[in-house]
Amino acid sequence: MNPILRVLPTLALALLLAAAVAPARAAAFVDLIDFPTDEANWDRFYDLQDRLIADFDEICPDTYCEGEYSNLIALQFRCSVRAASGTLQGCVLVVGGGNLDVDPSSGALLDDNRTWACAAPLALDTPVEVFHAALAGPRPLLAPLPGSGRSIHEALSDCLH
Repeated sequence: MNPILRVLPTLALALLLAAAVAPARAAAFVDLIDFPTDEANWDRFYDLQDRLIADFDEICPDTYCEGEYSNLIALQFRCSVRAASGTLQGCVLVVGGGNLDVDPSSGALLDDNRTWACAAPLALDTPVEVFHAALAGPRPLLAPLPGSGRSIHEALSDCLH
């Protein structure tokens, strides 16, 4: 038997063992929920998302919902964090809306649905704690964001129209 072929199984086993023992490479970016560790920010983040959605529901009828889509709904909020520095790289609020009509000649339901991914006007590299402090009040959608002085509400007005 070829000497190289005899060494290959041993070499493959050694490489597999080394890979198993080596520490996993940390992700450069994580969801805000998972900062500083998996699900460590879960409760605080979902409280913020719930307050943003409630604020959206309260503000929508007199603002965003007066346009082409009158039934807009805030669906999800997410933020990206640079794991090593604990700074935000961006946040997005996803909004959906739609219209359903009946085709008078066929009876078919005609749908016109749309989603928007509206970026929060956040300064790059805003520390996570500074971000949470800025949105800690009862009306997070109206709160000025660190570094930009603009609110998510202002960004939504631009994004949805």
